[in-house]
Amino acid sequence: MLHNRIPPLFLVLLGHLIGISTGTDQDRPATLPEKPNILFIAIDDLRPELGCYGAEQVKTPHIDRFANRAVVFNRAYCQVPVCGPSRASLLTGVRPTRETCTLWNAEEFAPNVPTLPQWFREAGYHTISNGKIFHDPRDSWRKSWSEPPSLDFLTEHDRFLMPGSVADAQREGKQYPFFEAANVPDTSYVDGRICERTIEDLHRLKAMGKPFFLGCGFIRPHLPFNAPKKYWDLYDRSKIRIATNRFRPVDAPESLKGSTEIQMYATRGRTYNSDHFHKLARHGYYASVSYVDAQIGRLLNALEVLDLARNTIVVIWGDHGWHLGEHDYWSKHNLMHQALHAPLLLRVPGMETSIRVNAIVEFIDIYPTLCTLAGLRQPSHLDGSSLLPVILDPKTAWKQAAYARYENGHTVISQRFAFTQYHDGLMLFDLQMDPQENINVVSLPEYRQAAVKMIQMLRKDAPSR
Repeated sequence: MLHNRIPPLFLVLLGHLIGISTGTDQDRPATLPEKPNILFIAIDDLRPELGCYGAEQVKTPHIDRFANRAVVFNRAYCQVPVCGPSRASLLTGVRPTRETCTLWNAEEFAPNVPTLPQWFREAGYHTISNGKIFHDPRDSWRKSWSEPPSLDFLTEHDRFLMPGSVADAQREGKQYPFFEAANVPDTSYVDGRICERTIEDLHRLKAMGKPFFLGCGFIRPHLPFNAPKKYWDLYDRSKIRIATNRFRPVDAPESLKGSTEIQMYATRGRTYNSDHFHKLARHGYYASVSYVDAQIGRLLNALEVLDLARNTIVVIWGDHGWHLGEHDYWSKHNLMHQALHAPLLLRVPGMETSIRVNAIVEFIDIYPTLCTLAGLRQPSHLDGSSLLPVILDPKTAWKQAAYARYENGHTVISQRFAFTQYHDGLMLFDLQMDPQENINVVSLPEYRQAAVKMIQMLRKDAPSR
């Protein structure tokens, strides 16, 4: 285990075992600098479709290389499968309720609590937001950020550069097409400029000499799949494998639906959900992921060049899962495992070795974890737990389940099962026997005991909520 190679960490683990409270300097690895910087990288609509998560078709060399020196959480889950509420929950450290799971603004989602960047700002950090951190960069900005956040992605995330792209969409009665592959430099689309601005900020922050919390939120692979042509050229579309389970899950309640988000965009003459459409849409998603991967590579290189890597914690996370044609679904907006399971990677100075954590973790755990690693006291409102014990020993006993809400559904996910209670029925998938979630087994006699246990676990998710 890690603490056998880095002796000071054993003392940290021992502290947890004998009951030292979280959020004090005593909990921090001795290898960590005082007030380490935080580089907080959010990626919109990214499911664990990365090489380091075993996705063989996608090309993500920079994140994969990062994973070789980081903690990779194999079973991380968002609390709401849609951008705004998921980010509001993560950035406030508060679980969603029946009422708040549809709120996109953190100030409405959890009023009168300090946000994650606010907590660091109040501890003396200089905090900056570039791109998409909160769903709306104006959300909570006066209390969260030391500088006004950049707003350009609000108008440029749907930027089209090729003549005829918008005209193609308008012929179908839509505003935009769902993809574009212009032969342009990275900075011609918005994520390249978000990356460039973040690198400029790294230079400024180094000169300031203060600890910083720097948020960098990339837009792709969110629709539309607009990425420079060179990233599309990484893939041979004819060899892209598509989902084999393009049917509705057997015996699923009526409340389970796919997203209509992609149907807001024009197909540019392709038949929706045809084989050709599936290959094209996957191609666009993969190209967008590779485009963002390249920007992350630039950020990580800048950290090294500026000699900031040695005292900077780096977090990479996707705000929720995504369907890539499974069940003929595209996007998020439901409570299936595919829409809730998201990537989470963490690199901590002095602990730069590959660590794989199979324990179930939740996005509400990120806030207290960063507090612990930075030596900050945790605010009392947090619903999550610091992940330091499971980072130090991935085999340590941890959470039995993750919880999520969306519209009229409430979900609990254990190591083996995913269970959802809707107002019109129940849904149970055996992730061990049926990882693609093709058959709802809740009514089968052999799963009765499992269903009862999952119902009991679901009730543990703050019944008053």
